[in-house]
This record gives sequence, C-alpha cells and structure tokens, in this order.
Amino acid sequence: MPKEEKEALIVKKLEKYKVDQAAVFPEIDEAEMGMDEASLAITIKTKEPLGQDVTDPTIYSIQLSKLRTEEDHRLSLADRKKQKVRDQINELRDAFSQIVAKNVEASDHL
Repeated sequence: MPKEEKEALIVKKLEKYKVDQAAVFPEIDEAEMGMDEASLAITIKTKEPLGQDVTDPTIYSIQLSKLRTEEDHRLSLADRKKQKVRDQINELRDAFSQIVAKNVEASDHL
C-alpha cells in the first residue's frame, strides 16, 4: 500500500474514531462559575525579584552545596564503618582476655 493511501486511511479512521468516541463535557457558564480573565490572570507575587544572582560569598552555590552534601555522606559512612570495626576489635579483646584468664586458671591446676 503506498504511503499516501496509508496516511489517507489513518486520517479517515481518526475522523471516524472522533465521531464515534466524542468527548462529553458539560457546557460551562463562565459567569456562574466566577471565571473571567481577571481571575485567570493571577500572578504569583514574591518578596524578592526573580533571576537575581547571589553575590554573598558566604552562601554556597548549588553545585558546591551538593558536593559538600555528598562528601558529608561519604564521611558519615566511613565513620559508621570505623565504629563497626572498633566494636569488633573490642569484642575480640574481650574474648581474648577471657581466654587468657582461663589459661591462667588452667596453669594453676597444672
């Protein structure tokens, strides 16, 4: 089937679909709903004008803030890992001291 015939068939089927599946929207009385151009043209008022550059050197840029946040996250993960290792070392020390105490008691019996 040639390309033109395919496009014509698509357009014809689309028109038929639009007729068969017509959208059902109730009529809106703008006066009754309180809608007019003035109410639809409300703008957002801000205290600061938009689009101004931040010139304060104490405020981080977005990129710098994100980098610092990522670095803080990595440091906190490293601290957690260090604490887990410290806890394991303390458990091993306790186990070792118990074994040494048992050995001392056992040598007394010998």
